[in-house]
Amino acid sequence: MSYDILIFEPDAVTDEDFPQWWEQVSRWEEPRDYYTTEGSTPAIRSFYRDLICAFPPLNGPDALSEEELEEREDKGLPVADYTIGADYIYIGVGWSDANALETTVGELAWTHRLAVAYVSDEETIVRPPEQPVQSASSVRVDYVVQHSMR
Repeated sequence: MSYDILIFEPDAVTDEDFPQWWEQVSRWEEPRDYYTTEGSTPAIRSFYRDLICAFPPLNGPDALSEEELEEREDKGLPVADYTIGADYIYIGVGWSDANALETTVGELAWTHRLAVAYVSDEETIVRPPEQPVQSASSVRVDYVVQHSMR
């Protein structure tokens, strides 16, 4: 059994429609390869690229070799199972890696403006705020300008 999280485009579904949408999506009936980001939105592709640095995939073209997998397991490092759609990524990890996945996904989802459904918990959905996040450099510029005018 695994700990699972779903990351999805916020405009893909409302919170109210999520249960029906998820039931349909999780049938995996899209005409696509669920192991690649080919055909996925730019945010989903970027999110995946960032996440596999910490949670390399067990499956698909980016999967670890048997030797790499054994080495990570020996060191107690996480790996993940990915199912990738056009506007979502479903990720499963061992329960021992659940906290690390939650933290990493939360940070990356915020950065990439994606919603998160904690499907192994009570299906809590966290969405990005409506307003765009300012980059750190623009915040620094605003701060410098404000303080130089005093």
